[in-house]
Amino acid sequence: MKTGTYLKIAVVSALTGATVTVAPAAVSAADVPASVAPPAAARTSAPAWHTSLAGTLKESALFDIASVGPNDAWAVGIQWVSSVGQGVILRWNGSSWQRESTPGVGQTGVWHAVDGVSARDVWAYGWDQQGETLAHFDGKQWKEAPLPEEKGYGNAKLAAAPGRVWLVSDTAINTYAHGVWQSTPLPAGLFINAIEARTSHDAWAVGQFAYAGRPSRSVLMHWDGRTWTETAPAGNDLLATAVYQESARSVWVTALAPYVEDEPQKTRVLHWNGRTWRDVTGPVDGLWANAITGDGKGTVWVSGDPYGYEGTALYWRLRGGVWTSVAGDAVPGGQTQAYDIEALAPTGRAGKFWSVGNYSQIVGESTSAQYELIQRSTR
Repeated sequence: MKTGTYLKIAVVSALTGATVTVAPAAVSAADVPASVAPPAAARTSAPAWHTSLAGTLKESALFDIASVGPNDAWAVGIQWVSSVGQGVILRWNGSSWQRESTPGVGQTGVWHAVDGVSARDVWAYGWDQQGETLAHFDGKQWKEAPLPEEKGYGNAKLAAAPGRVWLVSDTAINTYAHGVWQSTPLPAGLFINAIEARTSHDAWAVGQFAYAGRPSRSVLMHWDGRTWTETAPAGNDLLATAVYQESARSVWVTALAPYVEDEPQKTRVLHWNGRTWRDVTGPVDGLWANAITGDGKGTVWVSGDPYGYEGTALYWRLRGGVWTSVAGDAVPGGQTQAYDIEALAPTGRAGKFWSVGNYSQIVGESTSAQYELIQRSTR
């Protein structure tokens, strides 16, 4: 699943505390029309996002989510207890989110990534200052799994498909099948920010190449079951942040344009049709996009970190060639702000979706506390 570049900085900071300085908040849960207005029917039919879980884990944040059915999903992240990070695994049982215990796995400071193939095949990756942890759920319990020699150093990316799992480190793309790890080395300066697998022989990894004295470029790599092949357009210096595979001939990527002083980095959305990449961003704006998913039938959702402190989570939906922006649900019970979505996932085949991240609640004149956030589209 998706894990982005900002996340490494956020998690490192997270292990030492969670109180931050805030700005005044102003929130709204109304749908927002796109800057290029679609027909009225398209504007009013955008699904709403309602809060499924928020504020139950004081000083916390969630970083990834995996759905293995309409009534079975997993979310992972961190909770700070006396300023010390403790890994969190939550499970959706069809009616509520419950915190999972992992007696067969050693404690970890943060669970950073999760992906699943079925209710009996779920993987999670975590780390703390003592080391890294890879765990597998077999339908009954979590057990610690072997790690590859090329470690992720706290920022590994995880993807799973039937019979295979990938763990991308800072130096290699590692794949585990038939009880054996194999590694594909990455050259210096190449960083993978997200990986997703549709099958054991069809996966994508995205990121950026950035090395002193050499031109930057986006990195969009495809796995065909034997090798990784780069397909990025020449001269493209975007920072790819997340990837969603709709089919073998339809792949979607979120990216950030190069930084321009005193301006927010612009979001870009790219689409692969099996032959070429095309920029399909349209009116998408207002956030640093680092999450993307879809229903496999043409609907695509994008989210991330909205510009500034104020407001709820911001989502963009593409359907029928039209982009529509939708504001997320405002968490009740106090003045909230700084909503940030880290990952998206479909709930199954019903056309509904999960999102996970965090939000801040003002607790004093100039401070706020951070809490976990899970939202769900309602139709």
